[in-house]
Formats: sequence, C-alpha cells, structure tokens
Amino acid sequence: MTDKNERVEIQIPSASVTVADVRCPNGCDLMVPDRPIHGHPSIGVRISFGEKSGMIYLDPAYGSFDNQCDVEIPEGEVVRFDCPHCGASLLDEEEICQTCSAPLFTLHLPKGGIVEGCLRKGCFYHRLRIVDLDAQFVRLYKDELSGTRTYL
Repeated sequence: MTDKNERVEIQIPSASVTVADVRCPNGCDLMVPDRPIHGHPSIGVRISFGEKSGMIYLDPAYGSFDNQCDVEIPEGEVVRFDCPHCGASLLDEEEICQTCSAPLFTLHLPKGGIVEGCLRKGCFYHRLRIVDLDAQFVRLYKDELSGTRTYL
C-alpha cells in the first residue's frame, strides 16, 4: 500500500476567514488585542532587515494586507519575521514563494493548520493550509450559508 497525498484547493474570498489564534513554533501567542485591525486583534511579529527592526501587526483577515509596521520597508526588500516573545524564527525552512522565490514565513494555527506568506515587501503570495480538512470544510460551508465570518 502506498501513502498518497492529495492536494485539494479551494478559493476563499478575501476577508471571509479571520485568524483568531496563531502561534510561533514554540507555542507563543502572537495575537495582539490592543492593536486591532478592522476590529479584530492583529498578529504581532518582530520584523528585521539590514540594521532595522521593529514590530509589524498583520491583519488577521486572510487575504487582506492592511498591516501596520513600526519601520518603513523599502519595496522589494526581503525581511525576517521572529516571535516577539521567544525570538524563534518564523521562516519556513522547506518552502519558497511560488511567485518571486523569496523565503516564506509560517504561522501555526491551533488545530494543526498553517498560514504561509512571502517575506518580500510588495509580493502578496500567501496560502492557508489546513490539516483537519473535513472539520474546516463543514465549518466554512455552515458559515457561508449563514453569511458569517469563519474564525480559525
């Protein structure tokens, strides 16, 4: 018997799914309730490039790029994301951007899923990978029928 991975892709309309809990690889909570974006707690990570560093607050709505950053990032710059609590790198060691070949960052969702995104300023490549696909499909379907937003 061979172990076969199947790839299932679905399109999720922008801002219809909101990340409500995201962690670094060591389990630190990256949600920042006191820096909301569009009424939802943002995702806070330490950003650095060259000699500059600061915080960036990511919009938790999947597909939205309304982020807030403490430092000005030049267009095309490849940055580094780290956990602001323990310093763990958020770099995805195994994947690169399918659009521009820059490194990706990885944010861990509580039930085994991940959100990945490009670390190049101006590239908007990102993807959401869900491990418990059956449960999330049921949830997305129910929320779509009821007209509510899904929280992961």
